[in-house]
Amino acid sequence: MSFDAKVYKVLIASPGDVGKEREAIAEVIARWNAVNAENQKVVLMPCGWETHSAPLLGGRAQGVINEQVVHGCDMLVGVFWTRLGSPTGVSESGTVEEIEWFIQNQRPVMLYFSSQQVDISSLDVDQLSSLRAFQKKMQKIGLTGSYRDINDFKEQLSSQISINVNRLLNNQPIPQPSEQLAKDKAASIKKIMKEGRVYMEDYEKDGQVKSFLVKGDTKEVKEQLKGLGGRWNKSLRGWIFPKSKELEVAEFLKKNA
Repeated sequence: MSFDAKVYKVLIASPGDVGKEREAIAEVIARWNAVNAENQKVVLMPCGWETHSAPLLGGRAQGVINEQVVHGCDMLVGVFWTRLGSPTGVSESGTVEEIEWFIQNQRPVMLYFSSQQVDISSLDVDQLSSLRAFQKKMQKIGLTGSYRDINDFKEQLSSQISINVNRLLNNQPIPQPSEQLAKDKAASIKKIMKEGRVYMEDYEKDGQVKSFLVKGDTKEVKEQLKGLGGRWNKSLRGWIFPKSKELEVAEFLKKNA
């Protein structure tokens, strides 16, 4: 039987390395609608440039997407793994430009960062550097989420999306972010890379991540790791480095994978 409902458009925002997550967001939204739509008189509509935009000449590509898709959406779900995306001429990437617009217009933004394993040989170090800088910026102004795998991501999003639906229903404004919200930031990524014989993973101590480990079969590169500033930790069975060395070590491992 038909029923009247309010429709909220949910923008799926991400770079190109999280295709499975984009599909997962649409699945979670479909499940939410099946369970809640009729009772709450609310329908969530997943939106993205690939389904809701059309070719149009005469302006920036991201500018066209903004006009056709972004500005008409009510909530944003953003996902990142190893890439930030390509510059748009206005912002660091299309995804970042979309997120910044939502923040400026006080609309709900839900950001998630993946800690899934990544193939070192395919890693773009410059992209990872840009992503880490952006992630730190977001953690300073609000609460972000992290997930281990697709199932973990689905579970988190399923339980959390209703919070922002209720905010929209109650017309609650989204306050401009402040540094104070840094206290609520989510736990840092547990593992950044783990593929093959040698891998990297974050090392958490006293609830904070200030260093990382290089683990696995490191015999062939132990002298180079030592030269990069690594210290062998027998109890952790790995080479420990400060987070400031993350990109340098990642690039070395990529070249010597």
